[in-house]
Amino acid sequence: MDGELGAGHPFRVPPRLRKALRVLVGMASMAAFVLVLLAILVHYAGGWGVPYFSFTSPRGSPCKNTLTGYVCSPLTLADVEHWGDVELPDDTVVETGRYQSTHDYKLDATLRVPTDGAKAAMTALTRAFGRCQSTHASPLTAPVKSPCVLSNDDAITNSRDASSRLYVIGTGLSRDGSRPIALSIKSR
Repeated sequence: MDGELGAGHPFRVPPRLRKALRVLVGMASMAAFVLVLLAILVHYAGGWGVPYFSFTSPRGSPCKNTLTGYVCSPLTLADVEHWGDVELPDDTVVETGRYQSTHDYKLDATLRVPTDGAKAAMTALTRAFGRCQSTHASPLTAPVKSPCVLSNDDAITNSRDASSRLYVIGTGLSRDGSRPIALSIKSR
């Protein structure tokens, strides 16, 4: 028999079954290859900007692509500081936040700075957005002491060198000494 298995040996596979087994293994290999490629595509599609796929911003906010841009919500403090171009105390809490980017952008966030950082937060806001405006209504919904609204919505009519963004920031001091901040910034 020269090393071949006999006709009645249990490991002998008929040629027809051998061919079917090779076809099944080949199909399973192709399916596994396609599934691995699909998993890679789904994992990285958000970062590549494929519409309706999710990704995480470089500063940790969850985002989702749209047909014309992307939306991030909720926001991390690092993203609020980055997109708002303001440096706030590290203990600032982002209560709500949403950033939408298309050909323009819009940032809306409500923040709360604990008592220890309230003064530093006001200094940072003044440095980034200017002085309080007395003619504006506050965007804050809760009552505060020493309300302050920082805004440049009059820059359209009062300036030849208009800013590339419009903002309205409302702040004040709560009864407990913390500083709530309502921030709304959008590009023109």
